[in-house]
Amino acid sequence: MSFLLLGEDEIRQTVSLTDAIEAVEKVFIASAEGRMNLPAAFALGLPDVNGSVQVRGTYLEEAPYYVIKVENSFQDNPTINLPVQSEMTMVFDAATGFPAAMLYDHGYLTRIRAGATGAIAAKYLANPELKRVAIIGSGKQAYMQLKMLKLVRDVKNVVVWGRSPMNVDTYARRLIEEYDFNIEIALSVQEAVHNADLIITTTASERPLVKAEWLKPGVHINAVGSNSPTKQELYPAVLDLADVVVTDKLIQSIMMGEIYHALDKCIITEENVQGELGDLIIGKITGRTAPNQITVADLTGRTMQDFALAVLALEKALFLGLGRRIQ
Repeated sequence: MSFLLLGEDEIRQTVSLTDAIEAVEKVFIASAEGRMNLPAAFALGLPDVNGSVQVRGTYLEEAPYYVIKVENSFQDNPTINLPVQSEMTMVFDAATGFPAAMLYDHGYLTRIRAGATGAIAAKYLANPELKRVAIIGSGKQAYMQLKMLKLVRDVKNVVVWGRSPMNVDTYARRLIEEYDFNIEIALSVQEAVHNADLIITTTASERPLVKAEWLKPGVHINAVGSNSPTKQELYPAVLDLADVVVTDKLIQSIMMGEIYHALDKCIITEENVQGELGDLIIGKITGRTAPNQITVADLTGRTMQDFALAVLALEKALFLGLGRRIQ
């Protein structure tokens, strides 16, 4: 028996951004139809080294593979010149349980899955015409969100705000060179979101950044950065103001993300949340019904998206003859 070892360079050759959006949308549909096996995560704490590990598994009914993902977070790693986050995705044959592939992507697939989910949320919730898109944050995810949004919406005018002027300048230059966007650099979050048709928040902020009174009618917000209980990018009043609130996974957003904080402050109840993105895609719930409605997608990340991209990478690698076979 043998399995395929795929590194980041090979994965980049196998997973196109357009294919990623299509694959992630399909698993959202499968989840909404009850065809995904998504058990709770297994957590392992390593307090002596300030580390934590999460192990998640996913299986789509009748699929040829199942996927196990290991996510590591070791806060002291920068002291020895290593990144805090590392992860590995393993694909197994669903008929035999034997390993089919090991993917070591340095977080690339995670960035793609978040970008794909943001693009899908914008596709189904944002107004068709986006005259002004606001990006809060200037890191890798901020770049990926806009890059994948471009595949589902015609975007020209972008305004960006970030804590580091140097990072923001680098981010803006890169986008101008690659996509010829009209980029405006804002001096404050309020200035960035003013008159925006779409707002994408991609920071690791532990304090809310976007206020309800700054929002114009018709805006859609993709809240991407708050993927733990300590992170928050929107003031809870934003969710109270919104006409439509959708999440990628309700039970997860109750424990983390923007919905968690709004519930914790008793600003909203669970009845204020229309449902999950997969339900919206299949028409089980109603999204935007008028151009002036304010809509919010609370996107905290789902393991099933990893399943979609890992299987896609494996199948493309086999077709292209990429990767190293390990006996």
